[in-house]
Amino acid sequence: MRLLSVFLFLASAVSAQAACTIDDVSSAGVTGFQEAVISVDDLDAANETWQTVGGYDVVCDGPVDDGLDAFWGLPEGTPMHQVVLRKGNGNRGLVRLVKIYGVEQVQIRSSGMPWDHGGYFDLYVYVDDVDTVFHQLRDRGWQGYNDPVHYTLQAFDIDESIMRGPNGEALCLMQRNAPPYDKAAAGSESGMGWPFNVAMIVADYDANAHFFGEVLGWNVHLGGRSTTPEPGFNPTGIPANLASTSPRRFAAYAPHETDRNGSLQILQAEGLTGRDFSDRAEPPNLGIVTMRVPVDDIEALAADVASKGYPIHEPVTALTLPPYGPVKMMALKAPNGARVELFTQQ
Repeated sequence: MRLLSVFLFLASAVSAQAACTIDDVSSAGVTGFQEAVISVDDLDAANETWQTVGGYDVVCDGPVDDGLDAFWGLPEGTPMHQVVLRKGNGNRGLVRLVKIYGVEQVQIRSSGMPWDHGGYFDLYVYVDDVDTVFHQLRDRGWQGYNDPVHYTLQAFDIDESIMRGPNGEALCLMQRNAPPYDKAAAGSESGMGWPFNVAMIVADYDANAHFFGEVLGWNVHLGGRSTTPEPGFNPTGIPANLASTSPRRFAAYAPHETDRNGSLQILQAEGLTGRDFSDRAEPPNLGIVTMRVPVDDIEALAADVASKGYPIHEPVTALTLPPYGPVKMMALKAPNGARVELFTQQ
């Protein structure tokens, strides 16, 4: 059965390389990040996992276009291969796997724990059956910070596990029992839904809140402080006695006033001090390397950011970015080192 799955996903990749198109994407139709970009060591294995376990389809499969090497600060002509995947027919929540050849790489969050800050920690996806997906990923070498755990947070009743993959990337598998939501729209009726949130562990909460709230002008959709009820077992693997007494401070930011899909969430485990991965959160390193966000006018945004005195990590650059076509894109760095790439289709 495993060999058949591998054959099927390779066959689908061949047809996707020729098509490589989706419906028009505009900032009006996407409320936060459009896609997550994951730098991987074994492209075939990562591709198979997202297709077989997640139920994703290949949109693009081929070499990366010229110009990305310079935008990513890589040597000219660095060979790269990418696979773009999506769940269902939606035009948001895509996953882009990139294999970079011939350069030295380390994991961005090598052996990282949920209290170590810097870069992106985990992508959130809805699942209908967390236990099934948990074991499917573990069969492929992924490991959990804890076995699936049941908890409540504000109005939410959840069973959840956070799994770490072979590149240091992590997935939050969220089985949301209540309140009800549209599982078909989320793509979670089978496998894994499309990513709707990404968490960033931060050491300086206020600086990161200022970046998203003031520099970018995004809205807070879910925020506060929480502890885990006794006995304190939790998906992050924080020791139970600390989880029940030490608060986690959090806020999820998105551009839209009412729709939080595609949010970027800052998270701080108060009272816990970990390692700092912020200097590693750059290509070509392995893991969740960047989130890409569509905007109406990239030039206007760049001018606005500069007027606020915030540094632009990579200036506005013209690129071709399948499946969106020609784009103009710039990169900012959140205070925790996470790279945010914002683009406008041309």
